[in-house]
Amino acid sequence: MTYKRIRALNCLCGVLMLFVNMGMISTAFSAHFPYIREIKDFTNTQVYLITTVRSIFAMLVMSSADRFCRFFEIRRGSMITFATAALGFGIMAFTPNPRLYYLSAALFGIAYGLGGMIPVSILLKRWYPEGSGIAIGIAAAGSGIAGMVIPPLVTFIVERFGLTACFAAEGALILLLLVPLAAFMKDKPEGGEPAKDSGQDDEVIRSGIMRQRKEGAELSSGFRIRDNYRLLGGMILMGLLGFQPAAGFSMLFRTSGYEMGRVALTVSLLGLFLIPGKILVGRFADRFGGRRMLRDCTCVLSATLLLFSLTARLPYPVIVAAMMAFAFGASEVTVGISVIAGDFTSPEHYAKALKSCQFFYALGGLLFSTVNGVTADLTGSYAPAYMFYALAGMMLLAVLLPVYPKNGKYSYTSPEMSEKMIKA
Repeated sequence: MTYKRIRALNCLCGVLMLFVNMGMISTAFSAHFPYIREIKDFTNTQVYLITTVRSIFAMLVMSSADRFCRFFEIRRGSMITFATAALGFGIMAFTPNPRLYYLSAALFGIAYGLGGMIPVSILLKRWYPEGSGIAIGIAAAGSGIAGMVIPPLVTFIVERFGLTACFAAEGALILLLLVPLAAFMKDKPEGGEPAKDSGQDDEVIRSGIMRQRKEGAELSSGFRIRDNYRLLGGMILMGLLGFQPAAGFSMLFRTSGYEMGRVALTVSLLGLFLIPGKILVGRFADRFGGRRMLRDCTCVLSATLLLFSLTARLPYPVIVAAMMAFAFGASEVTVGISVIAGDFTSPEHYAKALKSCQFFYALGGLLFSTVNGVTADLTGSYAPAYMFYALAGMMLLAVLLPVYPKNGKYSYTSPEMSEKMIKA
């Protein structure tokens, strides 16, 4: 099998990882919320506590994600996270007590934290030393695919066979997807040793250091939180924007008068639009840099969130157009974190920076995880929450854009390109 084909298969494995560990248990899981509320008699706040518990456990384990990847390597570690996610759906399917849904949420958080963007980014930076932004964008489209196909399946299965059958079917699907993951994933190119933390070999690190010295850059002794507090504050806001608006869509549309079939279709459209959206944002970051990606995507995101606060008064075609724009803007909070982490650190510290960014991203999701439910219980509407999210987008720009490297591009440069720059 050729190197290009093996590399493409590893990118496909990245798609599968994010289909399960981000898509099924996070992005698309909100499709279950109206049924959990109506069938299991949860309040709005209790429904969104599932998100809170998932975020708590994702944040707790994320700080150990790099060590988890080194100990098990990415292939075996991913198989463990798939089994963990499947177990979570199994508990939801067969538990007699719906309060045990929170145990499943904890398992989902573990799978998300250990098997999400951190291992995928490290894996693809090994296999795609040039243009890793678009490779990560393609992998991140996996969660968009889940967002497209899972909500209609949830609606179909629940309304014909019940909520229990739906959870059981999703657990079985994850176990089925574990087979190609185990068959095709390779942890690194043959003969290539991953560097400490980042998964890059020594030659790559040396090249990156020489390039930065050539440009007169000052190398950091490491990625330290106290030196990057505005970056990590921005990650908290990105966590808010990454988790909560999409998690509230199904309830927003349901309480705005849409039937469940229309709700599922609309949430599915988001998943459809996220597929090209994440690829485009990855390509955009590769070409124009993370700074411009942050600025443009956040502006689009804030504008569409403000528009969604008017959902009850807008015609459906406008909602569809807004969903398309939202998909582009929201792609920065998945693809963008990997890009931004690289722009704020040197190559040998990439994994540490990425882990810190992902940790504070998860913290943002946790801190604001009940905004949707509490707002709805207090005001009777989800619209005020979306006004708040639009404001949070503008706060993100105010916090992060002034300190963003002016010529920030994805920090990794290939050995060949570095050599050319050094010789120039």
